[in-house]
Amino acid sequence: MLQLGDVRDAMSWDCWRQAEDFASKVVSDKPFYVAFHAKPDAKVNGIRQAFKAYSIMPKGIIGLLVWYVDRPKGIFEFKPELSSPPDVPVDPSLLSDRREDQSESLMNKGKELNVLVS
Repeated sequence: MLQLGDVRDAMSWDCWRQAEDFASKVVSDKPFYVAFHAKPDAKVNGIRQAFKAYSIMPKGIIGLLVWYVDRPKGIFEFKPELSSPPDVPVDPSLLSDRREDQSESLMNKGKELNVLVS
């Protein structure tokens, strides 16, 4: 029987493996960043996923996942400070209005990107 989070966890590990595969195919002797994003695509009647390599640090965008890659040093590192949680709808009953549950860094990112809904 599936438990809450089982599919999400499997999808997360699959995304991580795809990011590693993508990074291994990028031809670069210099460090780079791998960014992942997904969005609805009516043409395929589903979700379009994309990986892209950046030679400079990408700006933070809601729904973007970012890894730093430095092959000579053997580094493949997830960068949570550049990644924002995916814009997955959450049942309002699961949300908290307690101050200790708030993420100040995420709120600041939302203000910076002008994506907060009040």
